[in-house]
Amino acid sequence: MIGLRGGITVAIVLILCSALAFIGWGAEQAAQRTIAPEILAKANTVARSAADLIGRAGAVGVPFDRLEGVGDYFESLRAANPEFAQISLVSAGGAELARAGDASAFAAAPQARIPVPDPSGRRLGDVLVLVDPTAVTAQVGAVLVDVAFIGIVSLLVALELVALVVGSRGIGALMAVERRLKALGRGVLARHEGSPGAAGALVSPIDRHVGALAERHAAIRAAAEARGDATALSRLADLETRTGLGRVQAAESEAAVAVRPALFLFMLAEELTRPFLPRFAQSVAAAGGSLSPDLAASLPIVAFMAVVALCQVPFAGLSERLGRRRGFVIGAMLAAMGYALSAVSPSYALFVAARVGTAVGYALVFVSSQGHVVDFSAGAARSAALAVFVRAIMVASLCGPPIGGVIADRLGAPAAFTASAGLALVALVVAFLTLPKTAWRAGAAAGVGLSDLKDAARAPGLMALLFGCAFPAKFLFAALCFLLVPLELQRLGYSSAAIGRFQMIYPVIMVLAVPFFAAMADRFDARGGFVVAGALVSGLGAMAMVLNPSIAFIVVALVALGYGQAMSIASQSALVADTAAALGGGRAAGVLGLFRLVERSGNAAGPASAGFLMASVGFALATALIGTVAVAGAALFALSELRMKQSPRRASSAAASEGSSA
Repeated sequence: MIGLRGGITVAIVLILCSALAFIGWGAEQAAQRTIAPEILAKANTVARSAADLIGRAGAVGVPFDRLEGVGDYFESLRAANPEFAQISLVSAGGAELARAGDASAFAAAPQARIPVPDPSGRRLGDVLVLVDPTAVTAQVGAVLVDVAFIGIVSLLVALELVALVVGSRGIGALMAVERRLKALGRGVLARHEGSPGAAGALVSPIDRHVGALAERHAAIRAAAEARGDATALSRLADLETRTGLGRVQAAESEAAVAVRPALFLFMLAEELTRPFLPRFAQSVAAAGGSLSPDLAASLPIVAFMAVVALCQVPFAGLSERLGRRRGFVIGAMLAAMGYALSAVSPSYALFVAARVGTAVGYALVFVSSQGHVVDFSAGAARSAALAVFVRAIMVASLCGPPIGGVIADRLGAPAAFTASAGLALVALVVAFLTLPKTAWRAGAAAGVGLSDLKDAARAPGLMALLFGCAFPAKFLFAALCFLLVPLELQRLGYSSAAIGRFQMIYPVIMVLAVPFFAAMADRFDARGGFVVAGALVSGLGAMAMVLNPSIAFIVVALVALGYGQAMSIASQSALVADTAAALGGGRAAGVLGLFRLVERSGNAAGPASAGFLMASVGFALATALIGTVAVAGAALFALSELRMKQSPRRASSAAASEGSSA
């Protein structure tokens, strides 16, 4: 039984896949009809230009059969037009006087033949341009690859926006019905917490019968206890264990469903910029010329990440005072203005300022969305709600880069920034319509203060975890994915669309592998070990770049980063949560605030260091040195764990001291 939402998902997949297959076939047919004639028309234009130039040489008295440098000239034309397999100059009698390239391997290559006349109009010979047939196939293939990736991304986007299309009330009703049907199918008779909402008419009969069974079970158990019937009590307890009679089952949070479409659209807006942002920053900075290209590419990324890091803690309290919906709307508006300003920035300084404004909006949207999920979920449902929150971000990071790359290649980077601004505004509207309205709370909590962070820093083993694993993980991720890999692929001649496809490697692995490694770490009770192993895998993958700085090793580094962080991220978060729970009280918020601050600081420091190192020592060595930071951090955390295990008394006394000072 796949469930109601599963059935809707399958139906959407089938409809979209059929439509995308038809679109792909139509794109291939259109490409075959248009690209080949365009290339042949280009060959005619080039041949006509060359024939005219050679004809002018004859007009000034240079004999046609004694022209010098024609072969070199043809080579320059082929270098500028790689789709031309061969360019030749032949006499009227058929003798070849000059040639660049060789089309002998292509039996029926398309060709353009333009005569070269003398001043009287008599034909002296011809300029012959033969088109490489594989170039047409390659360009058609490139179009189909773009269509395929856009199709995959469109499918993911459609699945993310099911909640928006059906409506949050409709999704809530489906969730309520599906929960009860699945529970009954498994023989579970527990009550379901939360109101049935729009599905009340459908699920109320089920709830009444389950409630009546629970009351009957309780009455029979009370009677058995009154008469001291141990056998009946044992059977009733076994029935309760098997069916859940009398218990209340945690419901999946509808708050997460409400915020997910708006959050996904907003995060998608930022992810669109990743493939082309370094290149665009270099082009804007080139006018001034005061910064090296690598530093110019890194500075807007560093500014964005630094502002997001610094705003995380204070914006948590601000979002609570404003109200989550109002905080989301204001943040999305600021971000949209930043994207629009980025698209039209005439100077590098203004572009960096626009990125800073976008970062302020991004941080406010992030903490407002997270706060909304926490506010409207509790108990066991909170973990599921936060998982939905994280999935929306990960799917956006998977969909955004290929779309942004295609837009930047076809329409230009300003158009891609404009698309990001449009998405941010759409997210604003969706949030305004779907998130519940909350009143301004002037007396709300002020969030996490500096004293809370200082108290949290004294928790046993926390700083080793944060600066040994959390900081290096984000440091390596941001340096590699946001700056080093895009700049190196750009240097190798890859388009923004291709760079966007490379940037899909990391999120694909994360989406698929995180649940597996999280379950393995819990099963073997080895969270610390998985954190260390993940840091080593990702760090060593980056260090391997010095062996052979090639496309293959770039893929190896991205795959290692994905698997390494998939191994460590869930266990790392669980260790931080355990530390927060152990401290308890208000100091738990300090631990989580410090964790977010350190992580975001790694996001900011990574591109800054990568830009400096790449300008100084080059791509391969810069990647290896940043990978070394992750390996060294893993060693630091492993040593700290070993010392704490070898000194349990000292660790216990330190924890007790921390608890007494609260």
